Amino acid sequence: MTVVSSPAGAGRSAGMQHPFRLPSGTSLRFALLIMSTSVAMAAELGSLATTTAYLTLGGGSVDSLTKVLDCASKNFAGAASDPEAFARRCGLSDLGGGGSTVELAAFAALWLGVGITYWLLPVHRLRRRRLRPFRPDAHPGIQHTLTELTALAELRCAVRFVVDRRDQRPTGLAFGRVGRRYVMLSGGLLRLHDLDPEAFRAIVLHELAHLRNRDVDIAFLTLICHRLFLFAVAVPMAVTAPFALLVSWLLLPSSVVFGTLLIAAQCALAVTVAHAVGAVLRSRELYADARVALWTQGAQPLRRLLATQHVHERTAPRRRLLPLRRTHPSAAKRLAALGDTSLLFRFSPWDAFGLALSCSLVYLPVAQWTGDAIGLTDRDSVPRTLVPAVLLGGSVAAGIWRATLGAHLNRTRWAGAHSTGLAVGCGLALGTFGDEEHRTALALGVSDSPAVQVALWLLFAASGYAFVRWNAVTARAWAPVVLAARRPYLPIACCCAAAVALLGIWLGHVRPMGQPGFSLLTMPSPLNLLPTPLDYLGYVFSMAVVHPPPPGVIAVVAATAAVPLAAPFWTRLLARGRDDAHTAGAGRFLLRSPSAEASAALLAPQRLRPLRALLCGVVFGAAAGFALWTEHVVSALVFPWPIQLLGSVFTLYTVPVAMLLQLAAGFFAARRGAHLDLRALHGVLAVIGAGLLIPFASFLARDHFACVRWGVSHPACQEDPLSGMVFISTTITAWTAAFALLLLPAGTALLDKVRSPAGLPGPPVPWPGPGRPPGPHG
Repeated sequence: MTVVSSPAGAGRSAGMQHPFRLPSGTSLRFALLIMSTSVAMAAELGSLATTTAYLTLGGGSVDSLTKVLDCASKNFAGAASDPEAFARRCGLSDLGGGGSTVELAAFAALWLGVGITYWLLPVHRLRRRRLRPFRPDAHPGIQHTLTELTALAELRCAVRFVVDRRDQRPTGLAFGRVGRRYVMLSGGLLRLHDLDPEAFRAIVLHELAHLRNRDVDIAFLTLICHRLFLFAVAVPMAVTAPFALLVSWLLLPSSVVFGTLLIAAQCALAVTVAHAVGAVLRSRELYADARVALWTQGAQPLRRLLATQHVHERTAPRRRLLPLRRTHPSAAKRLAALGDTSLLFRFSPWDAFGLALSCSLVYLPVAQWTGDAIGLTDRDSVPRTLVPAVLLGGSVAAGIWRATLGAHLNRTRWAGAHSTGLAVGCGLALGTFGDEEHRTALALGVSDSPAVQVALWLLFAASGYAFVRWNAVTARAWAPVVLAARRPYLPIACCCAAAVALLGIWLGHVRPMGQPGFSLLTMPSPLNLLPTPLDYLGYVFSMAVVHPPPPGVIAVVAATAAVPLAAPFWTRLLARGRDDAHTAGAGRFLLRSPSAEASAALLAPQRLRPLRALLCGVVFGAAAGFALWTEHVVSALVFPWPIQLLGSVFTLYTVPVAMLLQLAAGFFAARRGAHLDLRALHGVLAVIGAGLLIPFASFLARDHFACVRWGVSHPACQEDPLSGMVFISTTITAWTAAFALLLLPAGTALLDKVRSPAGLPGPPVPWPGPGRPPGPHG
């Protein structure tokens, strides 16, 4: 018997994870597909309907649109600060008016069509394939087997078996709608019952597993959405994209770069939809195999069939298909998933990229709808970001938690945090060029320069990367709590809600900074001395310092960032009543109960030393501050010109100096702190501890340099050094801690990857028998 094993399962507890104790990857990928197609339908068709209405029903024309564009390009610089006057001067009231209403109407109409198609598709399939009801009196032996298998599957719905006698292959098919489920048996499968009863049972059980997993509706909606996307969105986009690029080049030659980026965002959305369709259909097959393995104590007949199919795939001529077009995984992958269920817990960077791209594209309309629903007039209000943050944060965080918990149960670490963070950052950045605001800016000729757009890309990429890293560290710290809790979904939901709160607040402050038209603003000195990307980043930084968040927002951020530190306390609290909790413990998430030693290792709290990390930061900050003060005093007496030159060009050079020293304190504490991913928590705490002294020492060193160099009559010596230092230190420390959340997890992960293996410290979870780990229940 040919068996294909996965390298990931060698040497550790491969295949131990229970595939149905956490939300399946099929549901996550299906959510990605629905979100992507919804974005495309609402944005593309809504925009087309709005433009058509403007040119036909709204009294507009190509000539009037050209006049509007010319007026916008001439008057935006003088009226940018007064949008109402700008709209009155150029007559923009009708351009794109009622866009949200049109988009919602297009969205509702398309999904009404999806619902009608879903309801009628089973009847169409029955008639097209000429399927006939299965007759029990003609096949009493088969009927007895079907009754036995239906009872084994414990289905919650009635199943109607139908027959396709024209199909001579031994295949089956589960389909239907709510309230009417079917399983098709081919003529070849009916004959297989007498030739190989075990193979017949394996194939039928696989189809019943689709019904038990409730993924038949997912498959139908996936296929419907895919075809609707192709004919209603993808084909019109492919036809109109070159024409739109040509028109933009004729009207505004400077907008060609942005128009190309806009088309790139649309193409990325199309690839995302294609990837999601194939990922959903392939994932449901793997989960159906896993369900059969649970029912049959290892699915040995199914393994035998897959092994035969694997041999056939290796010897038959290969059909070179793109991975996006595959609807069924290969036999080798299905065999590997049967032998190692940890493969079901993977969270692909492509999934993360698609989620981030879709949420970024839909951000503005959803934020607008949210604001209208709760009566907010401020377009930059943080509550407007609640629904977009839930769409992105909830989906991505769920995938991260699945992958991290699966790795923890396997006594390994999640190796995809770095690539997933980059994918989320790229998705957020690329999606900004397809939203409604940038499209309007392109039409008006006021879109930002490519250099400023690159700076905006960096901000969004950093946001996505930091979000993934924070969730990965939090999931790693809270994994023992989830395993020990009576309701494991409760801590997951609370931590994901904390992540959503952080993301919503961050997006609420970053998105307004990315509004088009920045290049037309007159920047004050010294910001206008810097290159354009640094100019933009300096503008964002100065706005954050001049207009800091309200105290309530700061309190929410501080409480949310401290969530990983509470994990050891809750782990010890739950450990007191664990002996009396029959439903709690790591055994719920494993196919076989681990030994007492392995269970204790999985439920052990992580080694977090927050006080030690804070103290380390304070000591480092005191030493670095004293060294910085000494260096300034000595330089004033011996070698003053470097500091004088730096101070004349950049007056507040002490701010980046303080931030760099605090980051150095964080990396120093991370090297001496906990193991693996949790080192980043100690580094952030050390940054906060160092912030108690380093900003004050940095400004004091600059003032004392002036006193020693130019005398006590210098204005720097006449000021109180403590004046405003509380606000300055708090601001610098908060920004440095934000940078630490971005840099420290990446740095510690790369260092651990070089210095240590992928496994976690502690004993592995042993299998009860010797030799190769058996399959599920087998």
